[in-house]
Amino acid sequence: MFYKFKMEVFTTIKKYKNSTNKLDAELLLSFILGKSREFIVSNPKQKISVLQKIKFLCLVKKRKAGWSTAVLTKHKEFFGLDFKVNKNVLIPRPDTEIMVEKVLDIITPKITLIDIGTGSGCIPISIAKNSKPKNVFAVDVSKKALKIAKENANTHNVKINFIHSNLLSHFSKLPNNLIITANLPYLTKKQFKEEKSIQKEPKLALIAEENGLALYRELLEQVKNKKSSSQKINLFFEINPEQKTELSKIIKTIFSNSKFYLYKDLSNQIRITKVSL
Repeated sequence: MFYKFKMEVFTTIKKYKNSTNKLDAELLLSFILGKSREFIVSNPKQKISVLQKIKFLCLVKKRKAGWSTAVLTKHKEFFGLDFKVNKNVLIPRPDTEIMVEKVLDIITPKITLIDIGTGSGCIPISIAKNSKPKNVFAVDVSKKALKIAKENANTHNVKINFIHSNLLSHFSKLPNNLIITANLPYLTKKQFKEEKSIQKEPKLALIAEENGLALYRELLEQVKNKKSSSQKINLFFEINPEQKTELSKIIKTIFSNSKFYLYKDLSNQIRITKVSL
């Protein structure tokens, strides 16, 4: 019976050094059965085949090895929407939803949105799904990531212009009334090595030089070179809480008259930076 099998799996899971919790097990089981998690919970006596059992145990083994549940099931919820993910994109985090909320507070139909380092496309898709910006662009240096982002945009029926580019290199000039969002790599090699939960995610989406701020510096310099004096631009960055002071210095060096705001994440840590130019 399914009930007995589930108990056997949970007993095994408890022995793992990095334990897969009950929610993970339910999500993996629902993926194997092609059912919702709610179905799994409400039907504890549902039978499964030997093949399904083998597939489930294989996924549990991968979970033990460090693969996230999202990568194994190829799906992750973000801002109330379901996103396809894989090994080529950063798995969306709940803390990033703070950025979406802050953008939605100020975006209007006259504003163009450019998302840099779009990955799965979760940021621009969530914003476009909940507002009506003039235009939306999603940029990434990875063609494999852009493929996933395009699939997600089609799934959620939002119109987005996808661009393969290093940051803003594609744009000769910037649109007026612009919002730029960026969840760029901001970890150091040491931080990446020490954080076991992200070892199976793409390094390209996580690690940067200059104490993790090299790409943000480059992006800010690109904005300065492409911005006209009359343009109004708001930039939203996701950062490590320890980077707030160093990033503020970089911003003031490049844009001395800019306004700088900080927002906390779900753990009450500084996570989102807003720069108004």
